[in-house]
Amino acid sequence: MFINERTKPHELIYYEALSARTSLMKKESAKFENVKKGYEGEMLYDQIFDSIGHGNVLIYRDLFLSIDGSVTQYDTLIISDIGIISNEIKNFSGSVTFRDGSWYRGNFAIPNDAFSQLNRSVGKLMELRNTSRSDFKVSGKLIFPNDNFTFHSDDQSNWNKIILRSGLRDYFRQFNQSGIVAGNKAQYISWLISSSIVENPYFKPAVDKTRLKFGLYCGRCGSFNLSKKRFHLTCNKCGSTECNETHLLRAMNDYKFLFYNQPMTRNSLLEFIDYDLHFKAVSRALLKHCYTNNKGTRTTYTFKYFDFEDAVNKSDAYMRYKDHIPMI
Repeated sequence: MFINERTKPHELIYYEALSARTSLMKKESAKFENVKKGYEGEMLYDQIFDSIGHGNVLIYRDLFLSIDGSVTQYDTLIISDIGIISNEIKNFSGSVTFRDGSWYRGNFAIPNDAFSQLNRSVGKLMELRNTSRSDFKVSGKLIFPNDNFTFHSDDQSNWNKIILRSGLRDYFRQFNQSGIVAGNKAQYISWLISSSIVENPYFKPAVDKTRLKFGLYCGRCGSFNLSKKRFHLTCNKCGSTECNETHLLRAMNDYKFLFYNQPMTRNSLLEFIDYDLHFKAVSRALLKHCYTNNKGTRTTYTFKYFDFEDAVNKSDAYMRYKDHIPMI
């Protein structure tokens, strides 16, 4: 069973917020598309695994583990009484060749070696096992969920390390076989993993505020051309109407990921939304949707939710005013 939710990568939400408020540079656009494609591959992996069933195993998704002084990111960890399997998900498309120790798409080298990444992730899990003086199996697979992907290799042993889309369902079915259980040993391994989880230490955005367009924008088409009503704002471009609270949740999400770990105050949020709403409405939203941090005479706020989608899902039932999005 899935132990935790797979959330959007921090980088993906950052680029979503950045692209809503400025034109991305070429390098940023490429990074945005790469992160988005990777997340789509992970969601496809989850969807297929869900369709097969996974009641016999414990599955951790999208987490960072601190092991022996270093932090490693894991796409998926599958745990049973037999041991732990790391699945590194690569949403590659097209024809890719592995030769002479490097990955190529046509004649162009792919900079990151997926096999080295897999070996490192498995090696760190072995360190965790050995440090805890435990006895369980550790292994790993590279998962390629995109059905528009073909792989060629000059080393036949590499085929034992990968799972292509054509074999993915059979790979998942093995976890439903008798003898695969999540008993006491799996619970202990799960405890080891949970005890090692840390926040993403690598996400440290540094955005130039002068690039950003401040204000509120339409959640459907992205236009900043909005007409104010008492409790709603209507997009003059596509006609969507969203309540003030929805707009403020989106703004707080953008603020969180564009200025990550920087304090948010009422005044800084008001400036960020270009004073499009009254300070009293902003104050109410901050008190409702943020944790309050009092430091002397200064009050800062921390967004209660992971991101905008999480906020809407958890707070929608308690929102007094509703959004009106016209059908396309």
